[in-house]
Amino acid sequence: MLAAATLPGVTAFAEGPLTYGRAILPINRSWRFHPAQVAGAETQEFDDSSFERVVLPHTNISLPWHSFDDKDYEFISIYRRRFNTPPGSAGKRIFVDFEGAMTASTVWINGVSLGEYKGGFTPFSFELTPHLRRDGENVLAVQVDSTERSDIPRSATKLTT
Repeated sequence: MLAAATLPGVTAFAEGPLTYGRAILPINRSWRFHPAQVAGAETQEFDDSSFERVVLPHTNISLPWHSFDDKDYEFISIYRRRFNTPPGSAGKRIFVDFEGAMTASTVWINGVSLGEYKGGFTPFSFELTPHLRRDGENVLAVQVDSTERSDIPRSATKLTT
């Protein structure tokens, strides 16, 4: 999973290049990760201090190159990231862009569900603007369902001879 926040037309605090009128703010650092579904983890008040600190892109489990069971990486996990709304963003639309996550991702900002994206390793975005706290901390939570699901087509098929 790889993520960034974008603010159209804002350049004063951009850490990355301005692209098509958008300021790209990388948010790949300072994520918290837990390799299981946790009730209430999408809420702002949830205590994630025991979660592992990770940098994106990240894999939900390290596996050997050969001889592993596909079910080893098929589970639901949660990622959380705390941040403050950047100065100079008043009146601007703010989105979070993901370069991909396998297989389905449900995204929340400050406990408000933004929706579920189905499709592994393809980019997707959600608008954060109406749910951001302009003064104070925001919490972005992403539940990643890495299980094989019948409602999501597989990206590769097995060939048999």
